[in-house]
Amino acid sequence: MAYRDRIEVSFDAGHRLLDYQGKCASPHGHTFRAEVIVEGSELNELGLLVDFGDIKRAMKEWIDRNWDHGFLVNSRDTAMLKALRSIPEAKVYCFEGINPSAEAMARQLACLASERFPGLRPTVRVWESNTQYAEYIPETPQ
Repeated sequence: MAYRDRIEVSFDAGHRLLDYQGKCASPHGHTFRAEVIVEGSELNELGLLVDFGDIKRAMKEWIDRNWDHGFLVNSRDTAMLKALRSIPEAKVYCFEGINPSAEAMARQLACLASERFPGLRPTVRVWESNTQYAEYIPETPQ
């Protein structure tokens, strides 16, 4: 038997996909929605898997500090990095050697949830719009 707890955090950020052939090669932004679901088999002494507030606080603080109202960029995107670094107020978050796709964002948040909530298995969805999301589900340890 497994229990699942889910929280949602919305944030605004810009990105572009380096070497992409299409509209997403151009810098643009989204109001993203991140769903973080943690799963486990044991409840604590209060009958909770984990407190919703603890999950939301941990994820929202990290997102607010690193991504919200920032520009997410591939570390190989030298032109974009140069342009953004010329703006003193710019908040820039680099994804090391990979495009800041919804898939990469979901994996980053799943890794964060794993660190913050050891023993629970996270699943993360990052919505780019009301009709599309990418989901990251870590492999089950063997």
